[in-house]
Amino acid sequence: MATVIMVAGGCSSPDVNSSTAQHGMGYVDFYADDADNLYWDVTDLKTNKKVYFEFDPLEEPILRLAFKPGTYQLRVTFSNHIIDTPGTAEVDVSEGMITPVTVTLLPAGTALFKTKTTGWGSTYYGVYGRRTMITDHPSPSYEVALELRSPLPWQPKAQMPYFHPPAE
Repeated sequence: MATVIMVAGGCSSPDVNSSTAQHGMGYVDFYADDADNLYWDVTDLKTNKKVYFEFDPLEEPILRLAFKPGTYQLRVTFSNHIIDTPGTAEVDVSEGMITPVTVTLLPAGTALFKTKTTGWGSTYYGVYGRRTMITDHPSPSYEVALELRSPLPWQPKAQMPYFHPPAE
C-alpha cells in the first residue's frame, strides 16, 4: 500500500513556465544579461524563507516565481559568486500580472578566499609527516542591483520582451 503525503504551504512556487496563468497567482520575472551562468538564491525577507535556491544555472534566461497577490520583500544573491551586497526589492504582486525585475551584477572589488589542503610530505621542520597548505585566491566580488519594471499581463517566458534565448 502506497501512501502519498502532500505538503502545501508558503506563498510561492519554484521556477514556473506554465501555458496559462494560474488563478489567484501573480508572478515575478528575474532576468540578467548572464543568467545562464548564475546560481540563483532568492529569499522572502518578511518570512525569512528561501523562495528559490538551485546550485545549477537556469535552463532559460528568466527565473519566474509565482506568488499569491501581495507585497513581498525579496533578496537576490548568487551562490556561485562572491556577493558583497545582495539585491533587495519590495515587489507588489498582482493576480495575473508579471512584475519584471532586471538583475545586474556590479563590480565591487576583489575578495580573497582561502583554501586549505592537507597531505603527507616533508614539513616546515624538515621531518616527514602531515602538512597543511593554505592558499589565498583573489576573486572579483559584486553588488547585486535590482530594478523593478512596470507590471505586464501574463505571457509565456519566450514571449516576454526581455526574453533572449541562451547562447549555444
